[in-house]
Formats: sequence, C-alpha cells, structure tokens
Amino acid sequence: MALFHSGSRDLPGLGANLRDQVRRGLPRPPSQLAWDFLSIAMSIFAADRFVLRSASEDGWTRVISVDVAVQNPVIWEPHRERLAAAFRFLTGDIWHLSFSPDGDEAPAFPPQLTDRDCICLFSGGLDSLLGAIKLQAEGRTPLLVSQGSPKEISPQVSLSEAIGLSQHRFEGRVSEKWRAPYEGSTRGRSLIFFAYGALAASALGLGEVIVPENGFIAINPPLTRRRLGSLSTRTTHPHLLKELSEILDAVGIHVRLHNIFEGKTKGEMLAECDHPQLGLLASGSYSCGKGKRLNKQCGRCIPCLIRRASFHASGVPDMTERGYAARLDRSKDNDDVLSALLAGARRGHLDPAAVERWVAAAGPLPSDPLRRATIIGTVDRGLAEVSAFLETVRWR
Repeated sequence: MALFHSGSRDLPGLGANLRDQVRRGLPRPPSQLAWDFLSIAMSIFAADRFVLRSASEDGWTRVISVDVAVQNPVIWEPHRERLAAAFRFLTGDIWHLSFSPDGDEAPAFPPQLTDRDCICLFSGGLDSLLGAIKLQAEGRTPLLVSQGSPKEISPQVSLSEAIGLSQHRFEGRVSEKWRAPYEGSTRGRSLIFFAYGALAASALGLGEVIVPENGFIAINPPLTRRRLGSLSTRTTHPHLLKELSEILDAVGIHVRLHNIFEGKTKGEMLAECDHPQLGLLASGSYSCGKGKRLNKQCGRCIPCLIRRASFHASGVPDMTERGYAARLDRSKDNDDVLSALLAGARRGHLDPAAVERWVAAAGPLPSDPLRRATIIGTVDRGLAEVSAFLETVRWR
C-alpha cells in the first residue's frame, strides 16, 4: 500500500493530504520518530480496513503481515514483537511486523509561536467535549487533535467553535482508498488518533497526550459471554495506553497517553462539568457506534445507551439534535439493549470478587491496588447508570 498517497483500485493508499494538513494544522514541525509512528499506525489501520474478517478461518481473527517503511528500522526492530502484541490486543488479530528503510520524511516548515500547553484528542463525542472544557476550566490552553470522518467532522467543527478552540484544532484525514468493500469493524482506528496526538506533542515539545474517555467504556467489559471477543472494543483500554506509551518512550518519543477520566463514569463527568451552555453543547456531540449506517445517532448501541444514561444520571437535559433513529421503547430485543439489560440484572448478584473478574475479562488491569480498585468501582457505577436509565423505559 502507498502511504501519504491517493489510492486506486490497483494500489491501496491513504493519507494523500496529510503532509499539507500537518503544515496547516501544527504550529511546528513534528519529529521524525513521531512521523514514523504515524506511518506504522496508518499501515495497521489500512490493513484493518482492507482485509476482510469474513475471509478469515473463524470469520473474525485475521493473520496479517505488514512491512512498514520508516527512516531508521534499527530503532523500531527491538520493539516489533511488543508492538504486534499491542495491536493484537486492540484488533483481536495476529500481526507480524517488519520494518524497512527509506520511509517518508517528516514535513519541514518554519515554526510559529504558540501558547498551547497540552494536547487533547477531540473526536466530536461527548467525552472529548467534556475533556476540552475541563482543561479550559483548569486554565489550560489545549490544542485539539481530530481524525476527520464523515459523521464526526460536523460536530468537531461546531463544538470546537462553540468553546473557542476552532483556531486551535488539528484535523487529519486518512482518506483510505482501494477496492470496496472495506472491513467495517475498524478496531485499529484509535491508532490514528494516538499517532496524531504523538505527532502534535512532538511538535510542541510536550510529554503527554490527553485521551478523554469515561472509565466504563475505556474498559468496555463484556456485557455477555458472547461479547467477550468481537463485540467488545479496547480502543482506550488502560493496558493498551500503557503498552503504547512505554513503546513510544522506548523508541525516543517521550509521550504518555493519559486518560484523565479513567476514574469517572460518563454521568459523573457530565454532572461535574460547569459550562453555561452545557446541555446544548452536550446534545450536539456525536457518540454513536453505528451511526455511519444512519443519518443520525441510533440511540440503542452501547455507546448511545451510555450517553443517554449519562444525561439521566446527571440531570442534564438530552436535547440531541434530530433525536435518535430508533425508538428505545420498541428495542428491547435489540442485541445491545438486551445485553445491557442482562448485565444490569446480573450486577446485583455479583460479589466484589466476581465484579473484579468481570472487569478483568476485558484485559489486564493496572497492578497498583488503588488504581485497580478505582477502575473496578468506576465500571460498576457505569453499569449502574445504564441500568437506572433502562429502568425508566416503558417497553412496548
């Protein structure tokens, strides 16, 4: 595949305009190492999109070999296996990585003055909005970092303008292209976000990328046994953030991926946010996990249920524009809704040890006892929020 080039039916490609987007969106040039990590992230994302799961032996797990051209393979080679393991944790596939020389050179351009003191990932979702507002309330001056995709560009633009950060937002668009159909599960998409964040942090000389994600969805515990694998994503799981942060540091990209909401439920985040237009802004965010197939948020996928539960728990009115595509009161048999109902029903019968095992089923938890307990408690409260919201629904 051709990185930083347009694709065609004969040659898969992506990121044709990224160099220009970096020149326009970052005040200073990024480091070569961060640019190489972007090349790696783009390669994994492209393979994730172009290799169909349906063609694999079990209909899900793929075996994918990727050779990535970087400027200095010697730097990356000692970390090849650990990177492959991190990518397997993220996507559920078996990855074989290798590195070649003569990779793309990082763009160079005259640096500009900037007052930005932190990097915040900004998807246009409710969590990223609350993260940006929190940083501003603390007196920080964030540079927002976005991955532009059709359903999310509009809220990214409108929300960044509403909070006064439209001139301080980097937007990259991968724009992958090859032969349709593409794989729709896109587990590797968060790597693009992280790579953009590392790119921006290297440009500004900062050592942290803020990943604003509520602690419940960051763990994303399996609501049923069937959801343990394919239906449970791990895009911001603390184990993934730890592994990627340590690998980046080891190769010389001294950037930590930090989830500032690890110990908060979405409802707690919303309740603690102080903004005069909170209800309007929050309702204008985009949280749906299945909206790419619709013209609005579905209202019943797991991210939508957690979103709606957060409005209920916090008391902030949900004025979501155009409403939701599905009527929740007629969706009791929907797979996501039913899974949430069953998980909530089981919650009251679990002792603390069983709750910990359930949370740990999604992936390794931190070894620090206090942090581990905080995460487990957050997940338990997050499910309680969803259950309390679903109890208000009059099923038909």
